[in-house]
Amino acid sequence: MTKTALATASIVYLLLLVGSVSAQNMTNQTMTSTNMTNVTGSATDGALAKVKILEAIKSLESGDKTSALVELNAAQQVIAGESDQANMHFNEGMKALSGGDSNGALMHLKVALNFLG
Repeated sequence: MTKTALATASIVYLLLLVGSVSAQNMTNQTMTSTNMTNVTGSATDGALAKVKILEAIKSLESGDKTSALVELNAAQQVIAGESDQANMHFNEGMKALSGGDSNGALMHLKVALNFLG
């Protein structure tokens, strides 16, 4: 893992712990920076997808579907290179949420996390 990827992963993990609005903005900046510098790879993408899905799950469990959708849209950009099972459950979770089924979305997103490692 490169120094940049390690720093990005560390920042994302720290932001997950903080969980504030400003932390969310920094996460978005980190993702943009990662995309701009083309620092990719399954470990980095998987870690970012996992963080975003965890945030979406937290939002859904608290009843905030709008924030969950924001997190899932960000996760969708990085999950594409992950396992077929992770992608399938992620997509099923997105479908369930857009259909108003929060419980189904939670179930599929949690399974997707398991396939991300």
